[in-house]
Amino acid sequence: MRRSPYEASSFAALAFAMACVGPAVRGPTAGVAGAGDGSAKPLEVARAFYEALHGGDAEGAARLVSSPFARPATESFVKLANAYRELELAVGERFGADAARAVGYAERIAAEDEALGRAKAQVKGEEATVTAGEQTLATLHRVDGAWRIRLEEALATERGVAGIVLEAEASLQAAARVAPAIRQGLFDVPEDAFEAFRSEVTVRMQGGEPDLPREAPTPEPGDLAL
Repeated sequence: MRRSPYEASSFAALAFAMACVGPAVRGPTAGVAGAGDGSAKPLEVARAFYEALHGGDAEGAARLVSSPFARPATESFVKLANAYRELELAVGERFGADAARAVGYAERIAAEDEALGRAKAQVKGEEATVTAGEQTLATLHRVDGAWRIRLEEALATERGVAGIVLEAEASLQAAARVAPAIRQGLFDVPEDAFEAFRSEVTVRMQGGEPDLPREAPTPEPGDLAL
């Protein structure tokens, strides 16, 4: 079994557990406008939140979150998912669809869309939980009469959000370097590419500048051994 490139990352795993997002930042999504007032029910708010993230609308998603750190958190979700999307595309182009599935980006979006379609909300007073079977998609509470998404505990503090912001930026930069290297054939197997991505993220989070494998220089005719 191939090890996912985000398997060892607590922040990235958390972000993927909450939502996978679309490939590009677009304008405000329609669902956000409808869920922004106090008349929207918990399930409607949860679906609008995911719709915004799936559409790359970090600002719209943030408006449905009850946290002073909502905007940096949703922007980080967008950056993380875009990083893994780019990695998955590169792996698929170089090693095929089976190898790309180890990244898990496309499958995660499909699974979340399916789960949202059959999701139900359980409301208890001022608290609500949106679930699909055993899977919890969102927890919400009332804020000034409107239902709002409650961020996971790890993202409820300035320190927690700073961690995911750092990892998101590191992941985006790592994908920008590793994906072209994959396409250039600098990795013989996908596992090496995944390890390079993980290493890039780790080193960048520690403030360093990682090295990538480089193509061997083409020898000049006069340099060939006889």
